[in-house]
Amino acid sequence: MAGAGACDAGNTGQEPSPTTSVTVSTPSQDPRGAAEDAALDVYRGMWAAYAKAGLTADPDEPDLSRFAGDGALKTLRNGLATYRSKKQVLKGKYVLNPQVAEVALTASPATVTVTDCIDDSDFLVYKLTGEPINDVSGGRRSARATITNLAAGGWKVTSFGVQDVGSC
Repeated sequence: MAGAGACDAGNTGQEPSPTTSVTVSTPSQDPRGAAEDAALDVYRGMWAAYAKAGLTADPDEPDLSRFAGDGALKTLRNGLATYRSKKQVLKGKYVLNPQVAEVALTASPATVTVTDCIDDSDFLVYKLTGEPINDVSGGRRSARATITNLAAGGWKVTSFGVQDVGSC
């Protein structure tokens, strides 16, 4: 699997493209449900932005900061910068299956914890020439993310971690 710095990255199961967009919306419902929906949207958006950025290993992809902040944004950007310095890009498909594990609306700031089992079986690192770095496919990996309501910045993934293949 293509890594995001010390953590690994995934995809939404669709080929990313320059026109990929994710709309973060909060339907009118109870505050807990709205927070859960917003967190799941932002989590999926972060991985879509990472996949889009991975096509050119662009650490300055604007959508990264739209969905990620703090340590998560730094990890994603550092990982992409490392790939770029090695003249490598990320391609393929991966699948997300995020679930809300915890909601802390009374925390300051409010947070939602999301768990996932990312399948990166078809997601590889390539040389700029198009050759795969290796042909070792990924697999299913356990992931956990904290999504924080940053007030003016809205909900953003602020930290995440992805475990080894076979962890879920």
